[in-house]
Amino acid sequence: MLIRDFFKKYWWRYLLGIIFLITVDIIQIYIPRQVGQIVDMLEVPVNTVSEIRLLAIGIILFAGGLALGRFFWRICIVGAARLFEFKTINKMYKHIINLDQNFYDRWRTGDLMTRFTSDTQMLMRLMGFAVIMLVDAIFMTAITVYAMGSYVNWKLTFYAILPLPTIAFMSLFFGRIIHKRFREVQESVSELSNVTEESLSGIDVTKVFSNQKTMLKLFNKKSKLFYNANIRLIRIWGLMFPMVSFLGALSTLILFWVGGRMVIMSEITLGDFIMTNQYIGMLIWPMMAFGQLVNMLQTGRASHKRIINVLKQKPLSEEPEQKEEDINYDFKGNYKIKNLTYHYPSNERIVLREVSLDIEQGQMLAFVGKVGSGKSTVAKLLAKLYPVEKENIFLDGKEINEWNGRFIRENVSYVPQDNFLFSMTIRENIAFSNKDLHDEAENYAKMANVHEDIMNFPQKYETIVGQRGVTLSGGQRQRTTIARALAKRANMIILDDCLSAVDTETEEAIIKNLREETKGKTILVISHRLKAVKEADQIFVFDDGQIVERGKHEELLIKQGIYQSMYMKQLIEEKLEEE
Repeated sequence: MLIRDFFKKYWWRYLLGIIFLITVDIIQIYIPRQVGQIVDMLEVPVNTVSEIRLLAIGIILFAGGLALGRFFWRICIVGAARLFEFKTINKMYKHIINLDQNFYDRWRTGDLMTRFTSDTQMLMRLMGFAVIMLVDAIFMTAITVYAMGSYVNWKLTFYAILPLPTIAFMSLFFGRIIHKRFREVQESVSELSNVTEESLSGIDVTKVFSNQKTMLKLFNKKSKLFYNANIRLIRIWGLMFPMVSFLGALSTLILFWVGGRMVIMSEITLGDFIMTNQYIGMLIWPMMAFGQLVNMLQTGRASHKRIINVLKQKPLSEEPEQKEEDINYDFKGNYKIKNLTYHYPSNERIVLREVSLDIEQGQMLAFVGKVGSGKSTVAKLLAKLYPVEKENIFLDGKEINEWNGRFIRENVSYVPQDNFLFSMTIRENIAFSNKDLHDEAENYAKMANVHEDIMNFPQKYETIVGQRGVTLSGGQRQRTTIARALAKRANMIILDDCLSAVDTETEEAIIKNLREETKGKTILVISHRLKAVKEADQIFVFDDGQIVERGKHEELLIKQGIYQSMYMKQLIEEKLEEE
């Protein structure tokens, strides 16, 4: 699919490159003939210096033609292969970046990185060097054999090339084994990449637990598998190419045996013998090229399958097209959830049971409850990060599956628990969701109570936060991500337990500030600290995937249920900390 579509569009590049390549092959045929004629002229005791000079000049001109021809076929063919690599990488990235969250739950980062790097490089070689080898293996072999027979002797040609076709059959035999073992290498590369990415991302955890030995052991295990897979592949290559060289040397030996006798018997000249010897050397490359071509076809086929596998990935449900009236629609954010029972696509465990709730525009709502009670799952479904069954969630009076997910997320600022920041400046991170507000980043930082922290940095808002925001503290990262969400100017803001790294007073102040600065917008706060959300219009208490209590702070305290128990426990803990 990828290769066929590319050839359809850029066939002219390959045609031009093949013309230059064939021209180079034809020029190479004439150089040994020139050399042979010079050798024969040296044996004639007459003044042939001028003729030799002309032949030498001819060789120089041919060499110049070879240089130009090789330059142009590289530009055309190898350039086209690099273009294919560029387009393939971009096509893969464009495809996966639009897939739903379920894809990223199932696929590991290291595996994807291997397909973006190693596999695309293998396909690039297939689209470039394999084409060159194919032309050389067919055309150069044919014209070299014809030149040997026509210019020298067909009998000598037959004996000299007799061992060479064996190289082709040998390549076909080894090619199947190479294909299998190369797939093992690529899989081991993916495993090693996964372990490397995870171990480096979690280096803080490794150091905190002083457990470098476990990570070293795991890394060494995957590295050893990668090494063993490569060694198994190298053994086949190591067996194949010496045999190719042996067959090439055997052809040279036959040439000296048969051709040498023919020179002695005056059936051919010494120049013919030298010419034939050069032709034999030229034939070894196409034969070896045929073997390498088979290898590239096999490895390229394996890489092509792996890339196609990524491109075949589809979202769990097809997104409806974004209509013109949707684009201009005034998003209100009135949600209605009816008897929602849900499990994640990759797991059969039920995480939500018969959940029903209403969210009205301008409200401040709070989800509270134990860890794993289903609070974050509801938030993700409201942002349509995962698909749900029909007739379970309604948005502004329309079933949520009828809305385009991208449209919903353009109008909902969702701040997840994982406070991810890019390796950019603080200003660029805040303005990430809305580049038009690049100069207003400070206003949103003030709303998120992080402005003073930023001003204490030497570079202030131009400070590079480092990979995943490592130069900032946990609380600074969380507040910066909130500032980024506010800069989006969305009609609905979801804070999914994203202030756990700040103290209770700061969290309470931030939420109070948000409510004042974003009047008319809907705010959903998921938090374990009940003091921070006691001013919410409606509080939903989750337990084991169900909403067990709902109401305002005072109403829930009066019920003396789970909420009241949690609230009193937190008050006691605060008093103990103060003492």
